[in-house]
Amino acid sequence: MKKYETLLVEYRDPTLYVTFNRPSKANAMNKQMDKELNHLISEISSDKKYKFIVFTGAGSVFSAGADIKEVGKSIEENKEDSSWIRKDQINRQEFLRKLDALDQITIAAINGPAFGAGLALAMSCDFRIISNDASLSLPEIDRGMFFSGGGTPRLVNLIGASKAKELIMLGEIITAKEAKEIGLVTKVVEGDMLLPTVEELLTKLIQKPFDPLRITKKIVHASVPRFENLLYYEAELQEQMLVNGEALKEINKFIQLK
Repeated sequence: MKKYETLLVEYRDPTLYVTFNRPSKANAMNKQMDKELNHLISEISSDKKYKFIVFTGAGSVFSAGADIKEVGKSIEENKEDSSWIRKDQINRQEFLRKLDALDQITIAAINGPAFGAGLALAMSCDFRIISNDASLSLPEIDRGMFFSGGGTPRLVNLIGASKAKELIMLGEIITAKEAKEIGLVTKVVEGDMLLPTVEELLTKLIQKPFDPLRITKKIVHASVPRFENLLYYEAELQEQMLVNGEALKEINKFIQLK
């Protein structure tokens, strides 16, 4: 298994443990992490020895979402050519679709705050186990953007249109308990019980024949309303939002507050 700059990867047959490893940056997802996650998922997708994947964050944060400083810098440096925005959006969409389509059963062990793109990744997992002191938020609108990468329709599929609007439009931080009440996470546990609970779930799953698990995942996904057509518009809309909207002003305001 390749060594990564922003990820810690450990294989314990038959489970792959993936840890976001930028603790000094609250495990924010920069271009390097996006590239490495994409490479990792592509590498393991056809390898049958990997049956389960657990995602978590190094330190006390799952992921603060996209690296906002990097986004702001990219906007500043590419004022003459905004095509990178569409490319970035399409890459994010493709990655989450690949994650969705994996035969492997995926678990997000949410050990701390999961914001924006971090929450989007967790939403694409089959199970979400969260520490009771963790929190969730979608702050994109406050940064002058919208919740993209296919995240909005995924959220609607999980919790319904009304609650999705509330979470995205208000951008408020919600507790693990609130997330469980609206169906956003699978289970809430004490912080020191997070990994034992994940291991307990894995033990139950490992005891079952894998092919029926894999096929069940496919059938469930096929039963949920699909939203591929929406993705064609997201990249174009986000480009206009970042180029002509208030994104740069709001991003700079956020960076100055930190």
